[in-house]
Amino acid sequence: MNHETVETVLLVISFLSLAVFLSIALKKIRIPYTIGLVVVGIILGLVSQSIPIIQNINLTPEIILYIILPTLIYDAAINIDARVLKRNAVPILLLAIFGVLISTVVISGLLTFTTMTIGGTLLFGALISATDPVAVIALFEEIGAPRRLVTLIDGESIFNDATAIVLFNIILAAVLQGTVFSGQMLTQGLIRFAIVLLGGLAIGALIGLIGAAIMRAQKNNLTVQVTVSLIMAYVSFIVADHFLGVSGVMSTLAAGITCKILTDAVVNTENYHHVESFWKYFSFVANSFVFLVLGLTEAHTFTSGSVLETTIIPMLWVVPIVSLARILVIYTLIPLFNKLFKKQRISRAFQHILFVGGLRGAVPVALVFAIPESFAGRENIIHITFGFILFTLIVQGTSMKGLMKKLGITPDKSFFDSHEGITSTYDFPTEQLVELITSRLIHGFEEEKFLITAEHEHNHQSYFIRKGQKGIQIESKDLTLTIIAEPGLANYAQQMLSETLIELNQSVSKLQKIVKPEQFQKIIKPTNIAQTPQEFNLVGFVKEDSVVLDLKSDLKKDLIKELLEVAVKNGYIHNEAAAFEALLEREESMTTGIGGGLAIPHAKCDFVDKITLVVGLKKEGMDFDAIDKKPAKLFFLILSPKREVGPHMQLLAALSRQVSAPGVMANILASTTESEVVKQLTQRT
Repeated sequence: MNHETVETVLLVISFLSLAVFLSIALKKIRIPYTIGLVVVGIILGLVSQSIPIIQNINLTPEIILYIILPTLIYDAAINIDARVLKRNAVPILLLAIFGVLISTVVISGLLTFTTMTIGGTLLFGALISATDPVAVIALFEEIGAPRRLVTLIDGESIFNDATAIVLFNIILAAVLQGTVFSGQMLTQGLIRFAIVLLGGLAIGALIGLIGAAIMRAQKNNLTVQVTVSLIMAYVSFIVADHFLGVSGVMSTLAAGITCKILTDAVVNTENYHHVESFWKYFSFVANSFVFLVLGLTEAHTFTSGSVLETTIIPMLWVVPIVSLARILVIYTLIPLFNKLFKKQRISRAFQHILFVGGLRGAVPVALVFAIPESFAGRENIIHITFGFILFTLIVQGTSMKGLMKKLGITPDKSFFDSHEGITSTYDFPTEQLVELITSRLIHGFEEEKFLITAEHEHNHQSYFIRKGQKGIQIESKDLTLTIIAEPGLANYAQQMLSETLIELNQSVSKLQKIVKPEQFQKIIKPTNIAQTPQEFNLVGFVKEDSVVLDLKSDLKKDLIKELLEVAVKNGYIHNEAAAFEALLEREESMTTGIGGGLAIPHAKCDFVDKITLVVGLKKEGMDFDAIDKKPAKLFFLILSPKREVGPHMQLLAALSRQVSAPGVMANILASTTESEVVKQLTQRT
């Protein structure tokens, strides 16, 4: 085997091993992982002067742009909260576009007093003005911050990358051609910027649409989903940046967000989280390599000349100048935004972190190495670029956590600190009952393939339950169970609790040591439940040809079969026997007679293409093992594909809510035509 190949493999494995060791060690001594990697990389570069394979390692524009960035941007895209990003789009774009332009002009203007040429100062101003997504995203994942602050910094760092690259290329082309800067050039530059930005977004959105279509068609195939996501990340970047000359960063960002939005509720939830885990690992590998190699590259750069003359002395004026430019950007644009959008004000504390959080990393390296070797002053620009990157990572990066603590900025305690939530509070007679219900409720969400994060204290349990980017918070403390859900999941969460209580009631012998059976009915009612409008449109589900006004069966099993035959007759069911078995299996595990004259036999199976609803009336009533022991008179039979977990539960909740409205149940039972039943179920209450 080729000796160089073995050396390369061993080097990669060594870097991964070092990354794993450092991730553990740095966490214990509370040094940010990425900053620690840069320092270790510098030390490794300085002490390994006699090791050729290490001495030959350098970051190049190609490595950064076509290997590192697609990974980190796509990972950010599928994890960024699109709703928070949308709400903060104005300040992000202000900083990402006008901030970079202002910073470039200020830095270039102040550097004209040095020996640098005007072309050199403009190039340095453009490449150093953009905060770097590689550095910022990695750092904030470690130290934690409020979701809005993270979105502001992440969003700015991603979007201003496009601004910096376009501005840098325009300036570089003008300098190399000897073009005089003019108003016409400025106009052309703005047009070019718009084309690059919007073109990147369009290309990425198109690739995201294609990738999402494949994922939706292969919603249970984890291998295909992971592979397609990897292809999208790199194809979107390379096609946009290399072949079409538009923003690769914007393209990859658009591809990730588009695919996420279109597959969030369709792709198998368990697979979806596996894809997220894959990208989390891939991002860890990319971050580890880029920051280690960044440190090695800095070491090589510093040892290539006099550090004092090429880096340390220039830093005495570069650091104040670039910092002043950042100060002007943050403390001018953000106050302007606050005056125009008073309800969305960004606090002074957040502004301080936006200033200190302006780290630089791999992107300025890619740009500075893109300057032709024949350009006068190139080596000088390289040295001051690396010097300032090192300053931001070591000085600003290590001070960030302490500054946040001093300013009283802490991570969001709950998902609902930054999202709208509907709170429902339930009181129970004993702590043991609260624990039992909470445990069973969480188990139910696990069965429905939600991702669950838990925190436990002495008498306080907190669970965050999410599917995609939608979440539910469940907390139990002492005698109280609290559920906080996003508006689109509020009815769903309450239906899950209702089913949990019904299931426990069927196993009342387990509860007798905790609470008396006669007390059980009283504890179902919440003491404080937010009133919300109907969130699920029943119009598309309730149809006249699926309404039976006079059911004939007198036994539960026969009545379920009678309702099922209506669905089969209308062509909704592929396998009647299998669907019937699924309904009976569901009924054996827990009765669907929910009381008040209502029963909802339902099941999720593979024998139906879409959610199917059949409505049946038996006005004299029949025994359906209801929780209140009263005869059932109104029946809803629901069959759903297994993939439609959310809509299935939402339909259950919406039907229960509609029937519980004043007068609706009585009007349905008094109906003489199918259309009257449909009208009662679909009218707004």
